[in-house]
Amino acid sequence: MEFTRDLLLDDERRMLLESVSSFRAQVLDEFAREMDERPSSGRVEEVWKQAGPLGITEALLSGDKGGQGMDIYSFCLVLEEVARSSAGLSALLLSHNLALRALDHSGVSDLDGVPLAGEGWAALSFPLKTAEHGYRVDFVPGGSGASLFVFALPGGDDLYRVYPGDGISVEEIIDPLGLRAAKPAALLVGEVGDEMVCGKLGEAGVGQLEAILLLGIGSISLGLARQAYDKAYAYARERYQACDYIINHEQIRLMLSDMLLGIEASGVAVRQAAVGDGSVSPRLSACRAAKVLACGRTVSATTDGVQIHGGYGYMREYGMERLMRDAKYCQSFPRSPQEEMLALLD
Repeated sequence: MEFTRDLLLDDERRMLLESVSSFRAQVLDEFAREMDERPSSGRVEEVWKQAGPLGITEALLSGDKGGQGMDIYSFCLVLEEVARSSAGLSALLLSHNLALRALDHSGVSDLDGVPLAGEGWAALSFPLKTAEHGYRVDFVPGGSGASLFVFALPGGDDLYRVYPGDGISVEEIIDPLGLRAAKPAALLVGEVGDEMVCGKLGEAGVGQLEAILLLGIGSISLGLARQAYDKAYAYARERYQACDYIINHEQIRLMLSDMLLGIEASGVAVRQAAVGDGSVSPRLSACRAAKVLACGRTVSATTDGVQIHGGYGYMREYGMERLMRDAKYCQSFPRSPQEEMLALLD
């Protein structure tokens, strides 16, 4: 099915999606389940390295520093497409690119030690909150295995570039319920000196990073919803029950239609927030609203997808339970939907 998003793509974005879709079909579809069930197997690193030549691991890095200089909406399309196979890998892609963008926009000229071209990854740690012995962030996509962490302390505009062991403690999250392929970790920031400050973001820069993070999570959720619809639709067409294929049962058709409604509405919201009035930085409130809408509709879509599969929906072999787990993690990252909605009033 062709959505409004597809009809509005220009030739450049269409070609970009075709290359990412080919990578998804040839690589990600085969290994998505393994990356979820055994993220420590080395498969995530292998797939990440294969993504390097596509340029998507440096999508948000400016061209003069060796990146693609991709616009925000095009990057959202990439995240959505990757998430149609693996939301976890897409979350890793988002965290790494945001770390690179933060370094780029803070005025860093020296990228020595920054992993590029699929040779490892960096991680953006957000949002940090006060802990007993410093600051802490409970869920950092890419935190486990990252060779570099990038963050700003709460209330400050200094950007820190810190390597594992230099004043920070990384705690791998063992068997998280969702986004396992993102190789997440918790991060405890203790003593960090001025020598670790690599630039300044300013209030506007911090706001822009948060806006892109929210849009990125919304786009990943959108990819999950599309994957849930594809699986549920295919299953409904082949499952025969009560003297008919269940695709012809009214309740099943209503569930599938509601999935399509959510995908269409979320896609429009993400596009509008990303493109906005044509300015470089999208409005934070619009990104927040798009994220809440997309994640909420995706949780509903994946839950209905499990129900359409019946008892099989809870079996790993069918892949639906993974989508439901990933959808819930997206909904609560980086904050709960209730917190995001309350922030709209600020």
